[in-house]
Amino acid sequence: MRLAPVIDIVALAIFALLARAAHPPFTFQGVLDAFWPWAVGALVGWAIISFGKPRTLFKEGLLVWPCAVVVGMGLWAAVNGNLPHISFLIVASVMSAVLMFGWRALATWRGLHL
Repeated sequence: MRLAPVIDIVALAIFALLARAAHPPFTFQGVLDAFWPWAVGALVGWAIISFGKPRTLFKEGLLVWPCAVVVGMGLWAAVNGNLPHISFLIVASVMSAVLMFGWRALATWRGLHL
């Protein structure tokens, strides 16, 4: 089993923890509500990758991250009954990119093949 999908999910869990810490109240349910739509999106991306040939961590990230954003925001909007404000979209997209590509940069720098 590859570690990259697991690390992406951990990165998104950190994203959810930071999001809830920035927007109280900080509760387990709040973290879970912030986490699960993005995690489902990332898993959709990894499912797509599983049907193709192996790629580099960054190329995989270029598929997984947009899936996390688009599916995550779509699920969030479906549950909440409206689209989030554009500022939320921008901050969430940038923060998730930093976390999801940050670990990839560290792994590549260290020569790890996850």
